[in-house]
Amino acid sequence: MFDPVMTIKSGQFHHWEEAGGTLCAVNGSDAFFLKEGELTRGDEKACGIFFDEGHDYERAARLVQSADDLKDLAPYLPLRILKQDPWEAIVGFILSSNNNLFRIQKSVLDLSKNYGEKLAEAEGLTAYSLPAPEVMAGLSSDALRALGAGYRDKYLIETARLVAAGKFDLHRPRELAYNEAKTYLMQLSGVGPKVADCILLFGYGKKDAFPVDVWIARAMARFGDFKNGQAASDYATSRFGDDAGYIQQLLFLSEREKRKL
Repeated sequence: MFDPVMTIKSGQFHHWEEAGGTLCAVNGSDAFFLKEGELTRGDEKACGIFFDEGHDYERAARLVQSADDLKDLAPYLPLRILKQDPWEAIVGFILSSNNNLFRIQKSVLDLSKNYGEKLAEAEGLTAYSLPAPEVMAGLSSDALRALGAGYRDKYLIETARLVAAGKFDLHRPRELAYNEAKTYLMQLSGVGPKVADCILLFGYGKKDAFPVDVWIARAMARFGDFKNGQAASDYATSRFGDDAGYIQQLLFLSEREKRKL
């Protein structure tokens, strides 16, 4: 039932590329090469963690299959929530502000190829890590803009400097409750409520986080009218609990599929 290719390409993750039927995904210092959904190179244990193999998705599947206002999401149940390296999530979702998936992915790949470390090579694809915070902290705005960061260049540099200086602990949000972790993340430049929720869900495993972007705002109309994104998020968290983030991703895929994106 699990579909690793659907999961990687679902929009929750940006550090991947594909060529000749092989897909390469990079998460922190791990590179995974997959062909037809099967791991052909990379650490098997780390790959299982990345694909969240230890989480039970059956409860959410039963909910989707039994609720009249969720049944249409059943085709997307092979999806999983990836357990991303926090730095991957922070960089990717800072870049996501007023951006599209293609440009975010390209910026992440270009950043990695220009300033990251080479991790592995297979099937004509070469995997590079993201530049470490210490490296990114030393980059110029012009360097980042040349790679498509746009106005987000200053956000990335300021955030990298905080992390590199030890003023932001990348591990701390995992130890905090959702609301505290969100407040902690929002001290970072370029991280507002929506971006913080994305980072919490995909980078820290806070599955009760429910990011609301333009796609989710449209999708939430099936449940009623909400005065703002926070109201929509509160409804989802109240109704779906620890499955809220997973339902969010199913809604996101469904909404984009309707528009064939």
